Amino acid sequence: MEITCAQMDVLISFYIEGDLSRNLKIKVEEHLKKCPVCRAKFDIIKSMINDLKNSLNETEEEKVHAVNSDNQYRIFQNNLSAYIDNELSPEENIKIKKFTISNRKARRELENTYAIRKLMNDSFNKTKSEVRHDFSKNVLKQLNLNEEETLAFNPILKAGIAFVMTVLFLSAIIVFSLTL
Repeated sequence: MEITCAQMDVLISFYIEGDLSRNLKIKVEEHLKKCPVCRAKFDIIKSMINDLKNSLNETEEEKVHAVNSDNQYRIFQNNLSAYIDNELSPEENIKIKKFTISNRKARRELENTYAIRKLMNDSFNKTKSEVRHDFSKNVLKQLNLNEEETLAFNPILKAGIAFVMTVLFLSAIIVFSLTL
């Protein structure tokens, strides 16, 4: 008795899984040798099963890698401030550098942090230099007050105003950058 193509449609999956008796397995193999249509179906199904198995194996490896990457990213985030301020040991410093090089998200966060730090420094220096052209000083001049009297109590007031303005400006920059 020979196997028909209709029977082969049912038997191919059992053959691939190795769930056929020895005699039936031999008959399926003989049919596959003789019938190019069934052989093509067999090859396609076998290829699909192998691809699926490979993708499942890769998925497991990706999950393990993702868990490890998440842990490394948390360590990176926890040490970012210390890294920027050069407060880490040389070994920890190297770990952060390696992770930053290999992780695009970490690299972007480090670049953004440096950019915010530069903006803060630039803003502070600009505010510090503009203290000489202080708004309150101009108002007092307009009121024709004696400049010597105003300078006696204003340096502390001016520094306080400059500090508050800097903090408000930098807070606005940080909030704006976090919304991006």
